Amino acid sequence: MMERKPLCLILLLSFTIFASHSNSLPLSTNNRWIVDETGKRVKLHCVNWSSHMNAMVAEGLDAIPLKDVIAQLKGLGFDCVRYTWATYMFTRYSNYKVGENLDKLNLTSSRLGIGNFNPSLESITVVEAFDFVVDEFGKQGMMVLADNHVSDPKWCCDNNDGNGCFGDQYFNLEEWLQGLSNVANRVKGKPQIVAVGLRNELRGPGQNNDNWYKYMSQGVTTVHKANPNVLVFVSGLNYDTDLSFLKTKPLNVNIGDKLVYEVHSYAGFLMSGSNPNPLVMTEFGMDMENIDDQNQRYLSCILAYLGGVDLDWALWAAQGSYYIREKENIVREHYGLWSIDFSSLRYQEFPQRFQLLQKKLLEPSSNSSKSYIIYHPLSGQCVKVNSNNELELGHCEWASKWNQEGQHIKLVGNGTYIEANSDGSKVKLSKDCKSKQSFWKTLSTSQWYYRLVSGFN
Repeated sequence: MMERKPLCLILLLSFTIFASHSNSLPLSTNNRWIVDETGKRVKLHCVNWSSHMNAMVAEGLDAIPLKDVIAQLKGLGFDCVRYTWATYMFTRYSNYKVGENLDKLNLTSSRLGIGNFNPSLESITVVEAFDFVVDEFGKQGMMVLADNHVSDPKWCCDNNDGNGCFGDQYFNLEEWLQGLSNVANRVKGKPQIVAVGLRNELRGPGQNNDNWYKYMSQGVTTVHKANPNVLVFVSGLNYDTDLSFLKTKPLNVNIGDKLVYEVHSYAGFLMSGSNPNPLVMTEFGMDMENIDDQNQRYLSCILAYLGGVDLDWALWAAQGSYYIREKENIVREHYGLWSIDFSSLRYQEFPQRFQLLQKKLLEPSSNSSKSYIIYHPLSGQCVKVNSNNELELGHCEWASKWNQEGQHIKLVGNGTYIEANSDGSKVKLSKDCKSKQSFWKTLSTSQWYYRLVSGFN
């Protein structure tokens, strides 16, 4: 029962309880939503997986077969992967073979591991390895966002790493556009590639709004011309935390219903107004090896936000380590979901904490009546009414539906209300709608958080 649980409730709007279906590709957009060919909403709940680093092959394949990695990701409920790549992979190093490149980097143990677990990769080129991984995603029914992460294959990101913005040392404009065109063309006929991301985290002293409009519009047009089936993901400035300039001046491109914005922070205004667009939070994460109070608070906040607006998202990251990072071999990725060998989850509570975010709360084409669910982000669970008419936390698949009637929270179809005597006391159902114990007030401007009125000023 819900005793000694915080009385801070989060009401999340739901037009449909966790509808799911097979996606009919390719994808497009409809106002703020990403939809499939039938017009049904597709919610992207993804994980990042890196192949943009020096080795130019997906991280971790020296420890586990490719098909097993993807099966494990799918088993955790992810429906897509933000798969990163470097421009030079396709413009300068396309003839580099995976094994030979690992030798050049003195990654002897990594080459031995890949030869053991994924021998098909050793003798093919880095771009053929890109295809090989993408094809396995397709075989297992996972969607892919092909993200242009950097130009020069290396760790990202730093203000002065030469990869940050248009015209930087490694960011030649023509070569960047050529790389986008190469990849967009290369993935034709691979419907699992549902989107191409123009660039990760633009940054540094050279960034400015005028260049952003000029060159991002060129990037959008280049990708769409090469492959009109894919969505085009457009990122902002300041490490993809700033899209505020779009409030006053939209990006002037003509690619129909294929434009999506991505962000690594909050920019909710893009989803409303006279010309809304889909928004995807393509990177967020935390130290999976140190889930302290600060990380717990951060995660609860981000889960509440993503659930509150039912945002599409991509967690950083799948891999538990890198073959090489900044000249150091076998470097741990503390934000990695999996251990170095992909044998175990670093954060064992991930499936429960993220269960709600992997479901659709809002379906624009649904005729279902408006209702709410009550979400407890610290546990990842939802409130349900059990057979004894008691409130308890459980899997969100079985969450009870609620209506908000003024300051009351009412169980749908039952005529009872949530009440409590005081902060920290047992929460229960009551038919007395006049009691102050059943009056609740919002605690934030989001209107998601609720607290009992009685006993508080």
